[in-house]
This record gives sequence, C-alpha cells and structure tokens, in this order.
Amino acid sequence: MILKTIDDLNLEGKKVLLRCDFNIPFDLQGKVLDSTKINRHKITIDELIQKGSKTIILSHLGRPKGSFQDKLSLNKVLKVFAEKIKVSEVTVMPFCKPNILKTVINDVSNGSITFMENIRFHPEEEKNDSDFAKQLAECADYFINDAFSVSHRRHVSTYGLSKYLPTFVGRYLEIELKILDKIFNNLNKPVMAIIGGAKISTKITLLHNLLKKVDKLVVGGAMANTFLVAQGYNLGKSLVEEGKVDLAKKIIDQAKEENCELILPDDLVIAKSINELSSIESIDIKDMKKDFSAFDLGNRTIEKISNEMASCRTIFWNGPLGLYEQAPFDNSTNVIGRTAAILTKSKLITSVIGGGDTVAALNKSDLTGGFSFVSIAGGALVEWLEGKVLPGLEFLSSHK
Repeated sequence: MILKTIDDLNLEGKKVLLRCDFNIPFDLQGKVLDSTKINRHKITIDELIQKGSKTIILSHLGRPKGSFQDKLSLNKVLKVFAEKIKVSEVTVMPFCKPNILKTVINDVSNGSITFMENIRFHPEEEKNDSDFAKQLAECADYFINDAFSVSHRRHVSTYGLSKYLPTFVGRYLEIELKILDKIFNNLNKPVMAIIGGAKISTKITLLHNLLKKVDKLVVGGAMANTFLVAQGYNLGKSLVEEGKVDLAKKIIDQAKEENCELILPDDLVIAKSINELSSIESIDIKDMKKDFSAFDLGNRTIEKISNEMASCRTIFWNGPLGLYEQAPFDNSTNVIGRTAAILTKSKLITSVIGGGDTVAALNKSDLTGGFSFVSIAGGALVEWLEGKVLPGLEFLSSHK
C-alpha cells in the first residue's frame, strides 16, 4: 500500500480533524495508569502544530454506548496530554453538536488544539451515520487518521468522514503500518499467541481466528476462568462469564480440530479479595476454595508457558495474564514478559505486543523496550494480520 501522507500538505490555517486513540487505562482512583497512546500520537500532533493547522482531536474513552457519561469525559486525559504535548492553546469543547464545533474552530488560532468531547457520546458515531459524518466534515478541510487501534471499526470517526473530506495517514499510523508490514512479511513458525484480559465476549472473533493461524494459544487473565469452568472445574467466587461457558467449550473443541495447542492454567494464585493479601495462596486448579477468587496464574503455569514460548519463533501477545494493576497479581505478566524480552533480545523470537492494557501492564515493569514491536492496537492488529482490509485504512492509499 502506497500511503497518502501529509508530506506535501500546506496546513497553515487549515482545519484538520485528527482521529487519535486516547482510550487510556485508569486505576480505580481515576489515576492514569499508562500514557503510551498519547506518546505515540505526539509525532503527528507536533507536526500539525508546527505547520500551523487548527487541529480538532477526535477520540473515544471507554464504552459510553451513545450517551453522555461524565466519568468517560476526555477531560480526564487533558492533564497528561498537557504534560506530553507542548501547545500554547488548547480548547476543550463540552458535549455538543458539530455545528457548535464549527463555529468555535473558526475563532481559534493557527497551531492550536481543540478537543471534541468523547466521540462515542454521540450514538451516530458507532452507527456510521452519514448525516452526522457530513455535519462533522463541514468543520474541517482535511481528515487525518492516526489511530490504527480503531481502524477496524466502520464508525464515523474512522470511516464515514473519509467519504466527505480529503483523507491522509498520520505519522504514527504511517510508521506502525511500515514496521508491521516488515515484520509479518517475514513471519517464522511456530507461532504462539498469548491472549489475556477479563472477558471472552470481547475477544470471541479474535480467539476463533487465532486458532486457525497459530500453533499454540495461551489463554490467561480472568478469561481463563470461564474455560476452566467449561472443563468442569469449580472457580469459587472468581469472575466467570456464565453465559459464555458453552462458547468456551466450542473453542476448546475447535482447538483440537485445528491442531492448535490450547494452553490453559494448571494452577492459580487466589485470595479472598484483592484487599486481603494475607489470604493469598497458590493452588492447583482442582483445589479451588469456594470463598476465594483467582487473580493470577500460578508458578507451574508460568513455567509451562515460558518453556513453550522458547520452542516458538514468533509471539503475539494481547491482554494481561493477571490483575496487573495490583501487586503481587502482576507476577505472571511480569515473569512471562521478561522471558519474552530475553528471547527477543537473544534473537530467538520475534515478539509483538498488541493492545493498550497489555502495553500498560508491561510498561509498569519497564519491559516493553525488549519486544520487537509494541502496538497500541489489539483487535485491529489481528484483523490486519489476517489480511483483512480495515475500514479505517481504505481511503489512505494513494490510488483511491
């Protein structure tokens, strides 16, 4: 793909809608856990400021499902944004219709940044509503997509705007696509995928697709609990998606059909609650206690995953393996992360991390520098690797 870059654009005084991904993780107290996503977009934002454009940042935060929620306001990211991006003028728009944004953007200075409130507060966004796309497009001269992580979504801010505005690739997205293309045109087998996180429901398609593509599939995080219940184990008070147990059984069966080795926990680290650290135990999966919950993988499982990893040539990782936000439940993520980093630096494997929470978890232990490539994209990365044409990339090639 020959990309439509911003190399030759005269952006002085031009209004630019810039799609970023500022869906950054927060702890339970509302503190930003990781600012990698903001750092990645800095190269694009700095250039737009330097070129004198009037930049309107579009992003989502969380899953507001088309309604205003104060707790998911982009105001939450502004302090960290201001620390990372040096700009003389930042305007923060309240939740409003595009016509208000259009009026405001005419009065801001060249080289300024204007935040449109969480784009997913608008129900039209995820419906890819054409009228909403037209109204938003009237606010700008150009649309620049810099968010690979949401480019698999056919939404207004990733796809719909491109029908009504000249569309270009942002600098970070340009870099990411070039690096990924280089890595995955030279993919070496065996391939291992490590998938963590809380819910099967958010990664159903990912799991099904990976079974056809990889030689070994590791399932960790709270998601693994549902698989263990599907195998007949009692998981006490652990987080389990009861409605997805049958689906987990199907995925287990599919792994056998696809000749993909499915690696599930043999032992777990459990506690009565995350606040009762004195109750922590490491137990075999068959010995789960009814008043306890699982919060991390046990040492035997960690060793098994590490050994299997050493027999592979390529590793793809999406999702933390335990409750990484709180020690000591970050142990499996950290130990396996260190193993992957060592194998990578020894040139024994090529390793790619995908997904904001995974990056945040490994950043917490200063491990991300040891991987071949660190992408803030999760689902979009997987779909791209499968050869799918992502909606957000359709308008970025120069032959369009």
